Amino acid sequence: MTEARRAALLYNPVSGDGRAAALTSLAAERLQAQGFEIRRLETRRAGHGVELVRDCAKDIDLLVVAGGDGTCREACVGLGGEGARVEIVLLPCGNANVVARELGLPLDPHPALDALERGQPRAVDVGDLDGDLFLAMVGTGWDARTVDHLARLRATRFGRAWYALWADSLWLFAGLRALFVRPRIRTRILVDGHPLPGTYPAAVVANFSCYGKGWAAVPQADATSGKLHYQARKRAGPLWVAWQLLAAFRKRQLPAFVSDYGEGSCIELRADRPFPVQVDGDAHEPRDAIRVQVRPAAARFRVF
Repeated sequence: MTEARRAALLYNPVSGDGRAAALTSLAAERLQAQGFEIRRLETRRAGHGVELVRDCAKDIDLLVVAGGDGTCREACVGLGGEGARVEIVLLPCGNANVVARELGLPLDPHPALDALERGQPRAVDVGDLDGDLFLAMVGTGWDARTVDHLARLRATRFGRAWYALWADSLWLFAGLRALFVRPRIRTRILVDGHPLPGTYPAAVVANFSCYGKGWAAVPQADATSGKLHYQARKRAGPLWVAWQLLAAFRKRQLPAFVSDYGEGSCIELRADRPFPVQVDGDAHEPRDAIRVQVRPAAARFRVF
């Protein structure tokens, strides 16, 4: 007798205005028709998805994720070493949906359900920040300050309501506030052990080229390259950030007198005091040094 295949359905019940729960029910029906045994995993707090997936990672063959980029990242962290074996089907229900954009998946989660029948696995690289896995990017400087301001705003009742009403406008407000934070801490950057010249007030270390809603802060980044790519910004201030955002919107690199670009397997940032850090759009505790490495082909997504 053939052993039954097993699938887990991870969903954030508040993603997509509550659509994630309904989507997992549709996914469960399709998977049961294919002979899968189903396990539902509902997240109840930040980080809960990591715990839920970790508990069943060795026992499943397929993981369906209904939620935003944060839920998808928690799924990859929870899979850990099983990520190269267990295929992920993403049903995007978030605001930015960076992972779906990078992989060319439909942004409407209902067409994305078709990956359950006709999706093909694609191995993608995963980033490792001092043992903490990520998919898209690590940012310092203005990017990290913006994410920190956003997290603080969303912790308030007013901020949660604002985000639910118009998330992009809250991002804009947080970004404007972050422009005027001083002092700006400059970091030293080492790529595969070799220091870059000078110091930098901001940087993005990217596994994905997609940054936000289809923008590209590091256009050359490729999640199948086996490398991490970086943009190290030499200049700060409102006008330089505006230029950076325009270049990202147009998916262009900035001139060499504004930013340095490159790639490596291990990228380290150091400073004389703690600097802000964001990971895939989530704020992390400031620290005075970080080490970012690539784990080639460490996750498998079903794509069209």
